[in-house]
Amino acid sequence: MNERGFREFLKEGKRVPKNISASTIRSHVRMVEEFEGSLKGRGPKRGFDDAKERDVRSFIKHLAKDGRNTFDDLIALLRYARFSDNKDVEIALLIVLDGSSILGILCDTVKSEHGEGVFEELLGDFTPPPVGTSFKRLPKATSDFMERIESGLGVKKTRELLLTGPHAAPPEHHTEERRMFEASKDVDDYLRRRREKFVGELRDHMVKGTLFFTQPIDQDALDFVEGNPEIAGGVRKGNWIYCTKVPYMIIEHLKEKDPKLRRYYYCHCPLARESILSGEEMSRNLCYCSAGYEKRPFEVAFGKPVKVVVKKSVLWGDDVCRFALEIPEGHRVKKA
Repeated sequence: MNERGFREFLKEGKRVPKNISASTIRSHVRMVEEFEGSLKGRGPKRGFDDAKERDVRSFIKHLAKDGRNTFDDLIALLRYARFSDNKDVEIALLIVLDGSSILGILCDTVKSEHGEGVFEELLGDFTPPPVGTSFKRLPKATSDFMERIESGLGVKKTRELLLTGPHAAPPEHHTEERRMFEASKDVDDYLRRRREKFVGELRDHMVKGTLFFTQPIDQDALDFVEGNPEIAGGVRKGNWIYCTKVPYMIIEHLKEKDPKLRRYYYCHCPLARESILSGEEMSRNLCYCSAGYEKRPFEVAFGKPVKVVVKKSVLWGDDVCRFALEIPEGHRVKKA
C-alpha cells in the first residue's frame, strides 16, 4: 500500500470530497491494509493493484460476518481504487454501493414525512437489505416496501413521498445549474448550456479514461448522447421540458440487440433492474423516485418547485425512461 500517496490524494480533494477528517483518513488506511491482507492470504505477491471484482465480493462477505459491510467501510476501498487507478475494483465497488442505502433512506423519509406512528405501522418490521446484497434479491425487498407504503399511504401520497427526491443529490450539489440559468438569456439558452456541459463532461471522461459513474465512455457513446438533445440536457416544448435518461450502461445498451437486455442495460434503478430479467412484478410508482431525482437540478436552477410527470419507463416495458417537467410561472417567457 502506498500510504503516503493515498494520504496526499485524500487531502488534495479532487476525486474525493474536500476536507476529509484525519480520523476518516486513518480508518481508510486501516481498511485498505485489511483488504490487502486478505489478498496476501491468496498469494504472497498479491496486492491492491492486481485485485479483481471477485476479490471485492469475497472481502465483502468477510466483512459481513462481523456486520462491517457498511457504506463507510467500502468507500475507503473505492477511494483507494481511484487513487491507484484500479478500474476493476472501482467499478465493482461502485456497483455494490450504487443504491445500497436507498431503501434505508426511503424508510427514513416515510418517518420524517408521516411520523413515527405511520412508520411503525407500515415498516416497523421491514429491514432494508444490507450493503452487498445480491441485486437479484433487491426486487423482492423493493416490491415488499412499495406494497406496504402504497397500501398505507395510497398512490398519490406514495408518489409525493418518492418525488421528494430522497435519493437525489442535495440542492447545494447543483449550484452550477443556478449559475448557468442566471447566465442564460432564456430557458432554451439554459438547456443549450446544459447540453454542452454534459457532452463536455462525457468527452473529458473519454479522453482521460475515467468513469462516468460505473461506466467508461467511448466515441459511440459520446456520439449517441450528443445526437440526442433530450438525453444531453433536455428540450423545451411549450411550457414543458422533456428529458430522457442516459442509459445506465451506454456501451452495452448500444451493442445489445435483445429488447429485454437493452432495457436491462438502460435501467438505472438497482432496486428493480433485475426484475426486468426475472419478470418479477414491480410497482409502476417506483419510477417516481427517479422523477424526484430528475427534477432536483431544475428546481435549483429555477428556484421554485417543479412539477414532473413520468412519460415512459423501461420498467413499464418502454424502450427509454422519459420525463416531462413543467417550467414554473415566471420563467415561461424570454428573460430580458
